[in-house]
Amino acid sequence: MNKRLSLLLLVITLIGTFGVGLVHAQDATDLSLWVFVDRHGLFMQNQAERWNAENPDRPINLTYEQIDYTQMHDNLLASLLVGTGAPDLADVEIKKFATFTKGDIHFIPLDVAIDPYRGDIIESRLAPYTADGHNYGIDYHLGSFVMYYNTALLEAAGVDVDSIRTWDDYIEAGQKVTQDTDGDGTPDVYMASIETTDIFSAYALMLMMGGGTYNADGEISLDSPENIAALQFLQDMVHVSGIARAASGGGHHSPDHFVDLSEGKIASLWMPQWYMTRFPDNMSSVLADVAVVRPMPIFEEGGYTTTMGGGTGTAITDQIDPSKVDLASEFLAFAKLTYESNVSLWTDLGFDPMRVDVYDDPALLIEMSDFRGEIPFTYIKAGLGNVAPEYTGPFYPEIATIFQTTALYDLIENQKSPEEVIAAAVAELSAMGADVGG
Repeated sequence: MNKRLSLLLLVITLIGTFGVGLVHAQDATDLSLWVFVDRHGLFMQNQAERWNAENPDRPINLTYEQIDYTQMHDNLLASLLVGTGAPDLADVEIKKFATFTKGDIHFIPLDVAIDPYRGDIIESRLAPYTADGHNYGIDYHLGSFVMYYNTALLEAAGVDVDSIRTWDDYIEAGQKVTQDTDGDGTPDVYMASIETTDIFSAYALMLMMGGGTYNADGEISLDSPENIAALQFLQDMVHVSGIARAASGGGHHSPDHFVDLSEGKIASLWMPQWYMTRFPDNMSSVLADVAVVRPMPIFEEGGYTTTMGGGTGTAITDQIDPSKVDLASEFLAFAKLTYESNVSLWTDLGFDPMRVDVYDDPALLIEMSDFRGEIPFTYIKAGLGNVAPEYTGPFYPEIATIFQTTALYDLIENQKSPEEVIAAAVAELSAMGADVGG
């Protein structure tokens, strides 16, 4: 009897000491996640640990599977269409997201979970993941466009990088920087490079001029006057002012383009903030003493100061157990929209946060040896005065493909007019069954 009593007391003691942990381990809600970038999965697991520390009564056990980009999106679409096999949460790249909004939407609306944070974030970042008036995804970053300058090339031409405020200033500076130093009749230093096989050079100007592929009403708006003007401006940089040329290899991620930057053949380009990581990763920091980040030039006072590019929205699929929806939604907002998570977006992933209030956090205000020892986030924040939204729709992926394969090449290399380029794109979309208006 005494032995039994002693054993009972020991069990009671163990439960008192470890009981909370045991209960939490037993009651933890399992959530599955698909990603195509391993670092995204690790980030979300770190946020799950933070959630569990702050919500010991509602713990979660987040597991992720990293799958190749194309295969993951194909598997996810197939699973959602057949009604089985999908994870609870999934990352969906921005160019792919609209594919999942055609017909029935198999994602869970996140409006209620996002609502408490709307006053803290740049809400226009939610636009690419919005359909039928509901938010279905939350990104990992803002992706604001910034300028990247080689200050050595500008200074050699007598240009102060901080004197460039408007696009007129940029063109004027570019005419000084662009030079034929060997006398062969072709400049060997250009102010800028323009993508012909990717969308960033064009989309940034289209959006900053008030255009874009879709408007706020979900209508395809390719033939808007703003888009025509933006493409004309882009073409004129190459064929009128002569300060730009097509990026070697077609895009700003081409190995040939990285060689051009490293060798001082291109003095500047505009890309989203996340492109900062390409300097040390692809150019071995050879530009560390001269590369700087600055705000985008503006077209007019009071206009848009920047826009956003690229992105990956995390969504909750409708195959999740209904009893988990509220918890998963709250966790997703917690992982992407809280102050602490936005600091982690920079410290863990190197991405610009969606919350402007963290831009003055000491974790972001650090000197960076890859960017002339400056503090890039002081300049990134300076450009966030009026961020142009980007709206997407069912044919957003197809529009991107058209721009990447034919439209921009025709605009820059074949010198077709913006009107011709847009008309061809609209005709191609119409043949696919898209409602292009008119």
